Amino acid sequence: MTAPSFWGRYRKVIVVNGLSKAYGLPGLRVGWIVTTRDLAEKLWSYHDYTTICPTALSDYLARKALDPEMRVKILARTRQILQANLPIVKGWVDRHREDFSFVPPIAGAIAYLKYTLKINSSRFADRLLREKSTLTVPGDHFGMDGYLRIGYGSPREYLTEGLNRIGEMVEQIKKGRMQPQPSR
Repeated sequence: MTAPSFWGRYRKVIVVNGLSKAYGLPGLRVGWIVTTRDLAEKLWSYHDYTTICPTALSDYLARKALDPEMRVKILARTRQILQANLPIVKGWVDRHREDFSFVPPIAGAIAYLKYTLKINSSRFADRLLREKSTLTVPGDHFGMDGYLRIGYGSPREYLTEGLNRIGEMVEQIKKGRMQPQPSR
């Protein structure tokens, strides 16, 4: 089942999409926007300033991915991965409910984990990256300090390992431990 678009439901809606998340093709750097003619004309000038055109290979692969038959297959694969991985996230949050909570997403591959630790989300995410080689996005980048944004569309093993590393970091923070910083 494909989610309906918000386009046309409200006069201020702008729809932005691309091949990165649901299609699993972030390297192509191909996306699109649906908006009013006036705003589209204004946005073209930004597009022209930042991008000349996609590579021939990116254009070819984008057209293949958006072919109606292939699109259905790719989106079904993505849906299958997300439906298998969301219970992993839910289970992890349940096991760490003293420190984490979240509202399970209805659609998409992103979860915002609310945490109770007394640490800024940028600092938390930075420590996860430096000390645990685990990439998250700090909630304060979205005006939501006290949250971590995680993607759960990766292979099950990566997701599980990433969540385990977050759990390890939580224990370190709770015990007040920090890894030594490398000298520069």
